[in-house]
Amino acid sequence: MLLILAILPIVVTVGLGVFAGLRHQFAPTTSDILIQLVMHYALPLSLFGGILSLKRATIIQNSSVALWLALGMLGGMVIVIVSQCCFHQQLETGTLRALVIASPSIPFMGVSVLLVVFGKISVLLVALGGLYMNLVQVPVSVLLLTLAGGSTPEQRWRAGWQKLCRASRQPVVWAPISAFLLNLAGLRLPSAWLTNFTELGQAAGGVALFALGLLLTTRPWRLTRMVVLNVLLKNLGLPVLIWGLWLV
Repeated sequence: MLLILAILPIVVTVGLGVFAGLRHQFAPTTSDILIQLVMHYALPLSLFGGILSLKRATIIQNSSVALWLALGMLGGMVIVIVSQCCFHQQLETGTLRALVIASPSIPFMGVSVLLVVFGKISVLLVALGGLYMNLVQVPVSVLLLTLAGGSTPEQRWRAGWQKLCRASRQPVVWAPISAFLLNLAGLRLPSAWLTNFTELGQAAGGVALFALGLLLTTRPWRLTRMVVLNVLLKNLGLPVLIWGLWLV
């Protein structure tokens, strides 16, 4: 029942976006604008305020969560790439597939789903997932794709470094990092000040999901066997594998 309560708002919000897109109530570029709003303002504000509102002891006590999340996202990416190489797939295909399977949809659905399941601590999961994705997964993928393109080692490292620098300048990256450092240094955000960050921050999940619905009506897509397999591996295969390792 709890899982239904967490997923149903997502289905409704994405459905409203699809409905609005099919009725052509928004310009085709609206989804891109809304995603920029989420990634540059709403989500960074939500993460910054949410992390500073947590107790420092809460963050320290959940350090194991950071390790398991890293194992799932980074270790999962390695597993997919290695398995693709074993089946003699091209490095470009294996890298892109690994990024699809091992990168959770945290910016879009993390805020909505995890808040219902885990409560206030969900902001910590969203922040960590976003950092792993932007600071490790994306730069590594750029390196591997550049490698597959037959470029020189200098070009590969330059491309990865440039991507890492660009990612570190994004608000969705430096905002949670700053909040982590301030929180661990002893700064705690009084509840009276939290609304300065939640007024726009609380809209992050809903706006992102609505933008996703719009996106589905403005971009061509096909439901293929590979897409279905990737979805199953992303939502069932990898989580079950990590859960099994945790039980061991």
